[in-house]
Amino acid sequence: MIFEKPDVDVPSNADVCIVGAGPVGLALAMKCASRGLSAVVLESGSSEGASRKETGLGAVEIVTPHHAAAELIRAQGIGGTSRLWGGRCVALDDIDFERRDHVPFSGWPIPHAEIAAYYDEALTFLGCGASAGMWPDEPSKAGGDIDTAMLERWSAAPDIRRLHGASLRASPNVRIYADRTVAGIRLNAEGERATALTVKSRSGHSVEVEAKSFVLAAGGLENARLLLAAQRDWPQKFGGPDGPLGRFYCGHLTGYLAAVRFKDQSFARDLWYKRNRNGSHLRRRLALSHHAQLEHRLLNAAFWLDSFSVADPAHGSGALSLLYVGLSMLGLHPRLGSGMAPSPTEPQSRSYGLHLSNVRSDPKLITGMLHVLSQLVRNRLGQKMFALFNPGNRHLLRYHAEQAPNPDSRVQLGEWQVGSPPGLRVDFRIHPQDIESVVRSHEILDSWLQEQGIGRLDFLADPEDRSQIVLNQALDGYHQIGLTRMSEDPTDGVVDRDCRVHGTANLFVAGSSVFPTAGQANPTLPAVALALKLGDFLCKLP
Repeated sequence: MIFEKPDVDVPSNADVCIVGAGPVGLALAMKCASRGLSAVVLESGSSEGASRKETGLGAVEIVTPHHAAAELIRAQGIGGTSRLWGGRCVALDDIDFERRDHVPFSGWPIPHAEIAAYYDEALTFLGCGASAGMWPDEPSKAGGDIDTAMLERWSAAPDIRRLHGASLRASPNVRIYADRTVAGIRLNAEGERATALTVKSRSGHSVEVEAKSFVLAAGGLENARLLLAAQRDWPQKFGGPDGPLGRFYCGHLTGYLAAVRFKDQSFARDLWYKRNRNGSHLRRRLALSHHAQLEHRLLNAAFWLDSFSVADPAHGSGALSLLYVGLSMLGLHPRLGSGMAPSPTEPQSRSYGLHLSNVRSDPKLITGMLHVLSQLVRNRLGQKMFALFNPGNRHLLRYHAEQAPNPDSRVQLGEWQVGSPPGLRVDFRIHPQDIESVVRSHEILDSWLQEQGIGRLDFLADPEDRSQIVLNQALDGYHQIGLTRMSEDPTDGVVDRDCRVHGTANLFVAGSSVFPTAGQANPTLPAVALALKLGDFLCKLP
């Protein structure tokens, strides 16, 4: 059931009260309901779906150039950020859970296996289908410094509200209350239990909502905001005023530092998109092996192929150049203009000249054109296509790299007025180790490609300029990792191995904000898997 009208009171007899109706919150609610628990979900946005237009939440002041704007990283409404999400699902790696000497504050209090046991269930929830048998072919190359067996999966239906809306409406054990903003957490006199949440509707109506257990699943920034606000009344809770709450804010560095040129198409095609039987897509990533990370003292990093814009003659393909010239003359080329385009200051005539040079020098122009046209036809027929495969054997190389935990990268409460949510001040920092690891990882990949006879990297800058390019592209805030990190010791983190807030028996946090380290993976899949694990734990509570 889904309720939005402010005159519909939220019940105070639920087994679990969940804050946030994004992928993590809804996965947890459905899991609890399937195990016989009653779940109330409080969502600050509308029941009509996610919106970037924020209502009821406190302001976010960003004091760093490396953090995305607040309106780009949060989405209110049932389904949350899944409405803005591309659907990429990637598993964490075993090494992410280890304590690594070269990565300060690394190590999880649980092994990867405890989360991995829920990956299949999480993949199904996210619209990817089960993982078994999804990729029949063996990787064409493997071993040494680079792992080629890593998969990323793409949801066939990334909008969680649309995917699970009917089930949620039909469930007798799940009640979702939209336009309800949680304004505070109330603890008992000893501070050992949460007794209620203060909830306000859009009309200003305020109620106290009670439950047996409470779970914050509102995203990293909002989870931190609620706990930081509660810490005003309980200064020694959550690690104390100088403790880990709101610190260790990290995510991923991503961008382009090189293109990759292959000797033939076979290996490139092995890394390209493939369509699964349920309509979802998969592809391989190249990644630093565990051995390479430890030997070279590097952070985790992965790479995948992207398309050049057809407008960029650097792709080197006569077929793509011919397509661009034809579309440009018809005024249609912006429809295929993704990736890296030519500089706007470059004369159009010079650009045409480079494209015509590609056409003249391409010995496989006809077969290349047939392949490109077949891709366009498949897309026209509704088979979802993410990008154009380059028959010229040259692709942009996207990197997605771990950011090391840093206690100085943090959020703090900003100014607030009585009756209004407190603001957040975000100081998101990039450490030199993050930058150096990305650059060195590319060098190792380049050496491996050449040693294996597969190809080589074409760097987009000279060695002395590469660190600056990575720094210029460093921008996150979408993944919001580490702000309520998991730990064995309450002085090192905010939640324990069961995602329960240290020292508070019935208050939990779900989502990527509990990850102690980021790894190379996009966090949605492991965050949902961890929420499903939490659902099983909540079912065992008295």
